[in-house]
Amino acid sequence: MVDIYGHGRQGHEVIGHEEVVVRMEMFYVRPRAPVMRYVRVDPYETHDNENIFFERYRFASRHVDMLEEMLSPLLLDGGFELWRISKRVQILIFLCYLASNGFQSLIADAFGVCQKTVSTVVTTVLNAMNYPDIVARFLKFLPDSPEWCADRASEFSRKCGLSNVVGAVNGCLIKIQQPSMFGWQYYSRKACTVINMISIVDARGRFLPINCEYPGSCHDPSIWRRSETCRIFESGQAVPGFLLIGDAGFANSVSIMTPYRRRAAQQDVRKAHFNEELTEGRVVVEQAFGALKRRFGILEYTARIEPPKVQQIILAACVILYNTAIEVGAQDGQPLSSIRLADVPHSPPGVDPRDFLTRHFTRSTRCFGLVSLNVQRFKAQIEGYSESKNHTNSIKREDAEFC
Repeated sequence: MVDIYGHGRQGHEVIGHEEVVVRMEMFYVRPRAPVMRYVRVDPYETHDNENIFFERYRFASRHVDMLEEMLSPLLLDGGFELWRISKRVQILIFLCYLASNGFQSLIADAFGVCQKTVSTVVTTVLNAMNYPDIVARFLKFLPDSPEWCADRASEFSRKCGLSNVVGAVNGCLIKIQQPSMFGWQYYSRKACTVINMISIVDARGRFLPINCEYPGSCHDPSIWRRSETCRIFESGQAVPGFLLIGDAGFANSVSIMTPYRRRAAQQDVRKAHFNEELTEGRVVVEQAFGALKRRFGILEYTARIEPPKVQQIILAACVILYNTAIEVGAQDGQPLSSIRLADVPHSPPGVDPRDFLTRHFTRSTRCFGLVSLNVQRFKAQIEGYSESKNHTNSIKREDAEFC
């Protein structure tokens, strides 16, 4: 018996050098993997149908050109000439990754690149979307500006019977894989590991500021109390008279106006009317969350990345791209009425806005009933149940005579 170097032991035959080489190749030398030869795929040639192109990337080809123009200064055409990936293809790889939530290896096969290239491209475009100038452009929230507050309140007055609201606030859970460190903190009431995102949405469904830094074990009110937006309202830096609306999970305060409890609304018809109008305006944030998740599958299904990168994707990738889609016409915003449905004055200092609005609706019962009627008729027009334009004009004339 001999060792691998051919040194024999007493009573055993010594093998030659050639046999030693054969054994070393058997145990230590592995066959070299074949070289992968990738064939680049041009999405503009393979998906010449605009409908298929939009389903794959959530943007039309002309919208991708706009994104390329916006991100072009922040992206580089690196690599050798034969292996260079254009900026447009980098953006398409990034959009495909967000829309499908597929494995990077599958996306690499679709574009004719390797998995490492997809990972590098996603990180590069993600950092470009997180550029401060781009974030400031598409996530505007100026509660200390009278002009900005007046514009947002005017939009909500065309959505519901409240004219002093600048945004609707609520929370949304984003599923992720359990992190290796402090994973128990991300376990939520939904029996899964999530990141809790708190956001404010305007009447058109556009996202304003968002906060996605807290795990799923934190509740919406506690995250809101620690946010910079809450501090702006609570400290009086916001324009007086304007505030947000939220669901019953938040506390009614100077910053958020919430509905009355069910028992109080059942006992007082005035409070029930107020809850109807507040719900009509607050539903926009729920619809925005649903449209965001449906547009980008990485947020609808379980994200297979670590929380810090998930936060970047939520902020830069999805929310900014969602607002961009509304701006360029790739995503439909919330419909608004062509007329103001309410012109409610602001509450005096020191008076609860919710109680003041409830009393205001009571003093003008006929106009409040007209507001609800206009909302219902506008819904019917959006859904396609309006019979003709003349019928709509006759309704408006009847409303004017009624007032």
